[in-house]
Amino acid sequence: MGSIQRNVVYNVTLSLSQVLFPLLVFPYVSRVLGPEQIGEIAFVDSITQWCVLVAALGISVYGVREIAKVKNDFERRSVVFSELLILHLIATVSVSVFFILSFNTVSSMAPFRHLFWIGTGILFLQSLVMEWLFQGLGAFSYITIRTVAVRILSTLAIFLAVRGPEDSTIYYSLTFFGMLMNVLLNGWYARKFVRFRGKGLHFGKHFKPLFYIFSFAIVTSVYTLLDTVILGFIADKAEVGYYSTAMRVVKLVTTLLVAISTVMVASLSFAFHNGQREDAFSLLRKSFALTVFMGVPLSIGLGIIAPNVIFIFAGSEYGPAAPALQLLAPTLLLIGLNNIFGMQVLNTTNNERLFLRAALVGMVISLSANFLLIPLFRATGAAVANLLAEVSVCLLLAFFALRRFPFRPDWKGMFQAVGAALPMFGWELLLKHMAMPIWVETSVMFGLAGISYFFIQYFIWRNPLVSELKQLVLPKLGIGKKN
Repeated sequence: MGSIQRNVVYNVTLSLSQVLFPLLVFPYVSRVLGPEQIGEIAFVDSITQWCVLVAALGISVYGVREIAKVKNDFERRSVVFSELLILHLIATVSVSVFFILSFNTVSSMAPFRHLFWIGTGILFLQSLVMEWLFQGLGAFSYITIRTVAVRILSTLAIFLAVRGPEDSTIYYSLTFFGMLMNVLLNGWYARKFVRFRGKGLHFGKHFKPLFYIFSFAIVTSVYTLLDTVILGFIADKAEVGYYSTAMRVVKLVTTLLVAISTVMVASLSFAFHNGQREDAFSLLRKSFALTVFMGVPLSIGLGIIAPNVIFIFAGSEYGPAAPALQLLAPTLLLIGLNNIFGMQVLNTTNNERLFLRAALVGMVISLSANFLLIPLFRATGAAVANLLAEVSVCLLLAFFALRRFPFRPDWKGMFQAVGAALPMFGWELLLKHMAMPIWVETSVMFGLAGISYFFIQYFIWRNPLVSELKQLVLPKLGIGKKN
C-alpha cells in the first residue's frame, strides 16, 4: 500500500475514533447533564474555540503546508517549526489576556466564570499541541495511536466522574486534561523530528500567507462557531443545547470527509511545490470522487432519519433539535466540497486571497441570517443561517478553483450518487409502518440503505471507486487473500 493510502487509512481510523468515542460518551452525558447544562458548556466552549482560532493565526492550516515543503531537511524544518511555534505562543498570550478580561467583566458571561477558567487552560494548551507538525510530516500513524489512547482514558474518566448535572465542571475539565496529555506526548515525540531554534529566525515571510489564512479562519468562524455564541446571547441555554447537539452530530460525520482532506493537503502541497501538476490533479480527482461518494448518501440519509438520530444520540429531551439537524444535513457534502476547492486547491497553491473572498461573502450572509432568523426561530433559524452560508461559500470556492486550474471534477458521479441514494426514502417509509423499536428501525435503515447504495453504484453505475475500495479493504479483513 502506498504512503498516501496508508495515511488515508490512518486518518480515517482517527476520524472514526472521533465519531465512535462521542457516540459512546455523548448519549450518556446528554442524559446525565440535560439540555441546560449542555447548552452552558456549548456556549462557553464556542467562545473558547473562537479565541483558540484567533490565537492560532491560521498556523494549524499553514503549518501543515510549510512543514510538508521542508520535510526532507531537518535544519530547515526545525527553523520553520520554531518560527511558527513562537508566533503561536505570542498570539495565545495576547488573546488570553483579552479572554480573561471578557468573562470577568461582561455580565452575561460572569455566571459561567468557573467554566471560562477551564477554557483559558484549553486556550493556552492549544498553542503547544503542534498537530500541524505531525500532519505536515505525514506522521498519521503516531497521531492515530496517540489520539485513540488518550480518548480511551478520557472516556473511562467521564463514565467514572460525571454522575449528575452538578458535574458539568468536571466534564469540561476532562477536556483540559485530555489536551494536556496530548501536549506532553507530542512534546516528547517531536524531539525525533525537530529541535527548537532561538537564533536565525525570520518571521516576516510568514505574515502575508498567514494573514489570508487567519482572515479566512476568522471570517468562517462566524458561521462555524459564532452562530452558537449569537444564539446563546439571544436565546436561552436550552436552545443552545438543541442547536449544539445537532451541530455535534453533523461534525461527527463530517470528520470522515475531512479526514481525506487532511491527508491530501500535505501531499498536494508537496506536489504543487515541486511542479508535479499531473500528480496533483490526479489526487484531486480521487479526492473529489471519494468525497461525493461518501458525502451524498450521508447527507441524504442523515436528513431522512434525523429524529431517530437525535433520540438515540441525545434522548427524548432533545427532540426540538431534529429540525435543525435536518437543515444541517446537506452541509456534510458542502463542507467536504469546500475542503477540496478551498483547502486542497486554493490553499495548497498559495491562493489564500480567493479563499478569503468566498469566506467574506459567507460571513455577511451568516450574520444577516442569524440576526434575522434566530429571534424568530431560535435553533432552527441558526441552522438555516448556517446552511445558507455553506452553500454560498461552496459555490464561490468552486468557481474560483475551477476557473484558476484545469482540474475538472467528475460531476456525473454526483448525479449517480444521488440516484443511488434515492431508495433511502422508500426504505424509511416502509420501516415507519412496521412499528419497530427506534433502535432496530434505525439499524435496519442503515443496513438496507448501505446495501442498496453500494449495489447501485457497483452493478448499475459500474463505479470504479467501489472496486478500488473493495481491493483496498477486503485484503485487510482477510477476505479474498490467496494462500
